[in-house]
Amino acid sequence: MEEYYTKIWDSIYVNSAKASHTKQIIPSIPHRIALSLWPNHSLTQLLTNHGCFCAYLHEMKKVPTPLCSCPEESEQTARHLMLECSLLCKERPTVIQNLPLPTIMKYHINTVEVTRFITAIFQMLQDQPQPNQTPYPPVTTVLKSNTPTILYIYIY
Repeated sequence: MEEYYTKIWDSIYVNSAKASHTKQIIPSIPHRIALSLWPNHSLTQLLTNHGCFCAYLHEMKKVPTPLCSCPEESEQTARHLMLECSLLCKERPTVIQNLPLPTIMKYHINTVEVTRFITAIFQMLQDQPQPNQTPYPPVTTVLKSNTPTILYIYIY
């Protein structure tokens, strides 16, 4: 029974026009079931391409261009940052350079070097302002201890 429903689920997933980015990394439902994967916030953004990537933000009309600030001037997608972006070439582990993404997901996603690289991607995105995107002016709030705190609010 489980196998029957897995096949139906897989057929729906594979034939759907949606999740095109995710399918590059997780090509089928049996592949996903075989993964030892507990997605966190960052990993979910990488898997779905729904995050602070210029291509996605441009789709949502939050930034004027989908292009990465790297010399390649490619669309800034999760895939581009993982595999191609020259701004991350020093941090990119050898395993990511040499293996297809489904294999990386299956055998290497929980390794220290890949986890550090994913952290580096989001650190770079956080440190690098998006084109024509500036933070709101600082807002000062008073906490119960009467200690002023500066908050910077970014809208993506």
